Amino acid sequence: MKFNCSTNNSKLTERLEKVVEENKVSHAYIFEGPGNLDKSAFAQAFIKGVLCPDNRGENCGKCSICDKVDHDNHEDITYVEKDGLSVKDSAIEVIQDKLNIKPLGNRNVVVVKDSDTMTLRAQNRLLKTLEEPPGDSLLILLSDNIENLTQTILSRCVKYRIEGEFQENAGTKANKLAGMILEGAPIFEINRFIEEYLKDRDKTLELLDELEIVYIKLITEKHQGVSLYKFEDIYENIHDIEEARKHIHQGMSASYALKNLILKMSM
Repeated sequence: MKFNCSTNNSKLTERLEKVVEENKVSHAYIFEGPGNLDKSAFAQAFIKGVLCPDNRGENCGKCSICDKVDHDNHEDITYVEKDGLSVKDSAIEVIQDKLNIKPLGNRNVVVVKDSDTMTLRAQNRLLKTLEEPPGDSLLILLSDNIENLTQTILSRCVKYRIEGEFQENAGTKANKLAGMILEGAPIFEINRFIEEYLKDRDKTLELLDELEIVYIKLITEKHQGVSLYKFEDIYENIHDIEEARKHIHQGMSASYALKNLILKMSM
């Protein structure tokens, strides 16, 4: 497939191509990845692979269907995203109404952005659709952190992790921060180091995304015998990062969440 977020996900794209080629597309998928990764573009590439009549599995990028997907105006595709801090029950109701209408093409497609912000009521409503999907419909949930989704939702979707591209310039700060934490630098030094992020929610979320990528990279190096840090420390820190991100999305002060994260990771 022609993906824009490529190199770290080559095996995943090959797997998805095979799914389409063998006509084994599931009715529901969850694509999870860092918040700074354009998961919508990844989902669109997959949708084009499913719908494109010219190159089944590998979208041609030239036909009218691919063009409509690229311009967000395909008649059979519905996008839903959060309203304020969450995806609400009313948005899922819109999805259900759309899926009950016969598509103009082969299937209806729904993409739920920020799916991990769905309210519990919204998730319960969506569950009914996942249990009895109408026709050949395709539902794609995009998520920063699937821990926020109920087990009943997770159990009815095929789950894939999309890895972000590690950019040295963007990740230098996160790399340094991870080193300070793992090496036991004093809290006051770490807080001074992250001071510029404490006043900006978006910058804080971006730092958390980059920090998680750094720790995932440490796990890879550990498997290769490079990292000197303990597995349990790395995994615990990744969990703490995801918790901090979840709390910010739920309305907690980004400054408080980041300071609390640093305190937990430094203990």
